[in-house]
Amino acid sequence: MKKNILKATLVAAFGLIAGFNVYNSQKSDVMSELALANVEVIET
Repeated sequence: MKKNILKATLVAAFGLIAGFNVYNSQKSDVMSELALANVEVIET
């Protein structure tokens, strides 16, 4: 029983870490696009 709980906890922790990393990578892409748009506006 304890092994099953440990496995479930590890899977949940891995899922949370993976989800957090995906969220951060998407967030930085949006910021990069926003920064690029700002540079284009400044140049014109």
